[in-house]
Amino acid sequence: MAFDASPSWSGFNYQGKVALYHALTLINAEPLETDFSDFSLMLENIEDFEIMRNGILVSIHQVKAYNSSSYGQYSDALLEITLELHKQPNLIGKIHTWKPITSKKNFQDLATSIKDDLKLLLDEHTNTDQESGSSIIEKAVSRGENKPKKAKILQAAFPTFTAKVIFDTLDSIYRGQNNALSRLESYLYEDDNKRFCDLGTINGKIKSEISKALHPRNIPNTQEQLDKTFLYFLGVIDEYIIQRHKDKQQAEKISIKFNEIIEAIKEDHEDVGLQYLAFKFKEQFTYQIDKYINDPDDYKGSEDGVICNLKETTKIILSLSPMELWRYYRTFSPHIELDHDNNTEKAMLVDLEGIRNVLIKIFHEINFDYISVDKEKYNLSYCTTKLPYNRYLPTTITNSSRPKQIEQKIIRNKAMVETLFEFKNLIYQGKNSHTFSTTSIAHTEAPPSEDEDPRSKRNDILKNISLVPISTAKAELI
Repeated sequence: MAFDASPSWSGFNYQGKVALYHALTLINAEPLETDFSDFSLMLENIEDFEIMRNGILVSIHQVKAYNSSSYGQYSDALLEITLELHKQPNLIGKIHTWKPITSKKNFQDLATSIKDDLKLLLDEHTNTDQESGSSIIEKAVSRGENKPKKAKILQAAFPTFTAKVIFDTLDSIYRGQNNALSRLESYLYEDDNKRFCDLGTINGKIKSEISKALHPRNIPNTQEQLDKTFLYFLGVIDEYIIQRHKDKQQAEKISIKFNEIIEAIKEDHEDVGLQYLAFKFKEQFTYQIDKYINDPDDYKGSEDGVICNLKETTKIILSLSPMELWRYYRTFSPHIELDHDNNTEKAMLVDLEGIRNVLIKIFHEINFDYISVDKEKYNLSYCTTKLPYNRYLPTTITNSSRPKQIEQKIIRNKAMVETLFEFKNLIYQGKNSHTFSTTSIAHTEAPPSEDEDPRSKRNDILKNISLVPISTAKAELI
């Protein structure tokens, strides 16, 4: 998987959900007594996910959650998977999308549209002075930097090929001498006969497949069982992905066995626990990220080769376990009293609007280079690089309340003692800065900390804290 347009993988985002859905459909399509011991699901290997049997690839899958039907939005991903299918002649390739992909103008389907893309590459190379090295194919084999996206895709697929060999390879696909295009299609969701599935529908489809799996196994098919089995599965995939990222250097890549999925179906998930609440929280949090990046009013994407602050920050956020993410969220929400991890009622007090419209926007707007992460204290902040060091805490604080009301909520929050010693600036959605005194707060002892960075160590309470607009923080962190 050479290029990934998503901010990061997670068991709780669209990619993870689609992978789970497809695995469940394969299990449900076979008789109950089928032996699935040879089947497994592999994530983030060649493509977004693959299905394997006896360690051999059966199908490869690209997942793209774009809020667009334009063929041009998907052309690079389609080229990438087409080249992979060329290299592995027995594979089936699928592309999963949130919106239906329209064909190129004057072309009838995906295959003919991809063929036209190949023809454009071939014609450009043929009609260009090859000594100039200016064609996409020539750039793919050059040592230069800042290559066009398609040149990077060609180079990643064929790193040892000469320009002539790449040309001949593309030509063989174009002429049908290699049948890669006949093995690639948009994924068909058979329950509604559509070749797309939006963000708001995929959860229901997964639960429907879980229900189909529960019934023949004589397992209670209650709504609670469905909801919790659904979240449990997402948590399993999430844990797998996090571990994969930690063990990237390992030669052996571990897959999720279909039998493990079936055994998870059989478990009783109705017993409410903190883990379930954490799973539910991360699913909700991740959904807000997916919504943001697919809202053209908020997210325009990033230019090729330009680092996207949101994608880089989200990699950190989604690499956290559900429980870790919950603890970070508590820090991001100093105006909400979430003082006890095991309090079920408070665990559900999630400000989705604050996550969607404030916190994620901060992640998008402010330079990723200034991020500082303190894993022991479960906080992520932005820090200036020159003296005097100033730290800015991104928050979920909206402008639905007046600054004075927000101030009172923060002051009343008993869990705010950490913030009083750490962060002078709280980034929020308001348009104006608001500074308030902390002297009225009873907590006066600095929280203990081991191996703390001397730059940020404080022995006294901050006398003042400021609510800072996103635009102000962005201007000061340059």
